[in-house]
Amino acid sequence: MLKIAELCVTLHGILEKSLIRMKKIKTTYLLIAILLGLTACTKTDDTTVTLYDDAAIGSFTLGNVKRVVNGVKSTVAGSTYAFHIDQMTRTIYNTDSLPVGCDVSRVVCSIATYNNSGAFLISEDETTMTYYNGTDSIDFTKPRKFRVIASSGNGYNDYTIKVNVHKQDPEAFVWKKMSNAPTMTALRIIEFGEHIYLFGNEGGTTKGYKTANGEEWTPITLPALTQADAWENAVANSDSLYILDGTAIYRSSDAQTWTKDESTLPDGITLKRLLGASTTEVYAQATDGSLVTKYCDDELPIWVEAKDETESSFGELPTEDLTIVSYPMYLSDSTDYVLMAGNKFDGNEWSSRSWRRIVDYSETGIISLLKQYIATIIQDEDSYPEWIRKWTYLDRGNDHRYELPALKNVQIVWYDDVLLAFGGKGLTETIEPMTGILKSRDNGITWKADNDYAMPPKDGESIFDLSTSSFSAAVCNGYIWIVCADTGEVWRGQLNRVAWEK
Repeated sequence: MLKIAELCVTLHGILEKSLIRMKKIKTTYLLIAILLGLTACTKTDDTTVTLYDDAAIGSFTLGNVKRVVNGVKSTVAGSTYAFHIDQMTRTIYNTDSLPVGCDVSRVVCSIATYNNSGAFLISEDETTMTYYNGTDSIDFTKPRKFRVIASSGNGYNDYTIKVNVHKQDPEAFVWKKMSNAPTMTALRIIEFGEHIYLFGNEGGTTKGYKTANGEEWTPITLPALTQADAWENAVANSDSLYILDGTAIYRSSDAQTWTKDESTLPDGITLKRLLGASTTEVYAQATDGSLVTKYCDDELPIWVEAKDETESSFGELPTEDLTIVSYPMYLSDSTDYVLMAGNKFDGNEWSSRSWRRIVDYSETGIISLLKQYIATIIQDEDSYPEWIRKWTYLDRGNDHRYELPALKNVQIVWYDDVLLAFGGKGLTETIEPMTGILKSRDNGITWKADNDYAMPPKDGESIFDLSTSSFSAAVCNGYIWIVCADTGEVWRGQLNRVAWEK
């Protein structure tokens, strides 16, 4: 224990040692800080205090922050943004950035230290430092350093504090023109892993490429394909790429090595094209127009013919511009919602058609039950129970309000927990190709235009070329990707908040 008078002399020496690199010290503030710290120390009698070796920041909190967005002023409670303290690197930062427009050039903060160690703000040029009392505003537009000195004088630690502020509006949807992809007369893109894969007709032959960033397109190895339109039949589930070439199906987990898929088809069924996939299934259309499902399980190498829930003849299936999108079903673990849409000519005009399938691939779901079922019966396709085959037609009846319009080459993606759709020209009304995005919040039953989403710009420095005859869209790593044939244009769209989360 030290007497207070002795302690002051001792601390003066400590400060001189810890601040020896500083050119100038505001001594008055330092003495005040020391005396304030002493009053909070644990007293053993009227003239002695206990000193500690701790020199650390225990918590950091921002005060209110002024914000201006489009001329509108407001205040953000900085205390609602948690700051992470990394004691190993002595860095402090907020993982959730403050909203765009926040002014952090004059902000008050609260700093709590361990065992009365003192916190001192180091000037930006590191020539002076001042005891921080929690009332002076600080410029946090750049990282700031604090020095924390132990009350015992046995050392200090320097901390760097960084206040992160969004530079962009998290709710803004923006497009960026990327490097052109190889030019093709027709194409299809799909997401697989962390890449976007491009399949298309290049010089009368199916070629494939991939990209992770939209700046470089790398050729992939394809099997010895015989059909120029094999590109139309490329799909991907959670672990494999598939491509149909004539009657042969090839499968790859890396787009380099391909093996022939020998899954058994129902008697009399020949595949016409692959349509899409969910986590554990692949969907195809047979030459007779029916739907079939492949279960992507090595123990279950079969295709099963689909069955309509209403026991119809699938007369309302779309016949043109078929597209399939699969996404996790809300609040249901290991379950996919699969939406199929496209167009059909009913004798008078074109109109859209939508179907859905729900796939439970949990340990007690369809795959597990199908294995048990096949283990107990002879594999007779007519014996498959209805729940294995089921698709449901989303019948709107005579209510055509907010239905998906019949769009040439319609594209549907799942993004930010909603469905987004766009396409080429309208088949029944005057709709300019690729000019608007429709949104569905109810799994494809109703569709409405949404101003939060827009197609790439038609003016400005980067102009979206509407002359393309073929295009394809997919979602990967928080971005919406559009690749156009003929022009090779590639556009990457993002809702800032979604892209940041990825």
